Amino acid sequence: MCGGISPEHTISIASAASVFSHLDKERYEVMTIGIGREKGEWRYYGRDKFYNDEGVIDSYRLMDGGWFPCSIKPGSKPCVYYNNEGKDVPVDIDVVFPVIHGDNGEDGRLQGLIESLAYPIAGCGTLASAVGMDKDLTKMIAAGVGVKVVPWVLYHNIEKFNVDDTVSKLGLPFFVKPVASGSSCGIHKVKNKEEAKEAVEDAFKYSGAVMAEESINAREIEVSVLGRWSADVMVSVPGEIRPNREFYDYEAKYVDKHGADLIVPAELGKPTVDKIRSFAEKVFRAIRCSGMSRIDFFVDKVSGEVFFNEINTIPGFTIISMYPKLLAASGIPYSELLDRLIMIGLEEFDARK
Repeated sequence: MCGGISPEHTISIASAASVFSHLDKERYEVMTIGIGREKGEWRYYGRDKFYNDEGVIDSYRLMDGGWFPCSIKPGSKPCVYYNNEGKDVPVDIDVVFPVIHGDNGEDGRLQGLIESLAYPIAGCGTLASAVGMDKDLTKMIAAGVGVKVVPWVLYHNIEKFNVDDTVSKLGLPFFVKPVASGSSCGIHKVKNKEEAKEAVEDAFKYSGAVMAEESINAREIEVSVLGRWSADVMVSVPGEIRPNREFYDYEAKYVDKHGADLIVPAELGKPTVDKIRSFAEKVFRAIRCSGMSRIDFFVDKVSGEVFFNEINTIPGFTIISMYPKLLAASGIPYSELLDRLIMIGLEEFDARK
């Protein structure tokens, strides 16, 4: 499943296109459901190609033709149907692989629907997805299991935002972030008080709550995690993001080919690597993740202290995305990674019975 109504729609299509092309077609019958960007309609593309692109991530689109309307009929399986010539045709599903970033795809809503229909999921379930989408909750949970976090202030509505109070607590500059959004959408680095209100107003366009976070002089380090919170967990070698812009924003991630340098593995001492991997496993288990998560950290350039930044329960899945790239560097190539995620989803489903 891919697409969706969030600002990360095109990134989802690019990720799903990569998953689709790397799944072993001799082992799997791969069928795609794309969710429209404007109306959120479910489009059943079957086994055919479902996307158009111009070779760059921001150009990916669902194909306008070649699909059937798709619907759900809860009850005895199958629960999913597509309409062909006025007839509802059942879709026989063994496991659902959601590749939808952001609202209604990564935040637990879709996972809850899938679990209520009693289908296995390749990836995190409802609880981990919902919690992982909320940056405020994840920071509190991380701190609760002994993982350091950067100081922050939460605002539930724009009327409560007080720039003087924020500056007194966090200093300048500080970052403004939507609490529930991804791909750096709505994130701003505020350098002076005059910039603050506009930054907060924009952040509220992406989420019902906004956080201001202290800016620290740090390296951005990411790790990929694979496994089940209640069983074995593998943490990849760490990778470093070195932005060539003000910070690692949407443009740097997906539009500007020279927006950032990716260093894999990151040049870190063993004690720092061990701490990052230990922190990542603690957060993964505490949030009850299953399958995949990419977990991001800051490493202070002066003190070397490690801080949890955020978790992404459906990370980018293009062949150049950090999640598969870090696991490939750890000995798990892309196609094998997909196999493992599907098997973990089936194992988690059986464990819940």
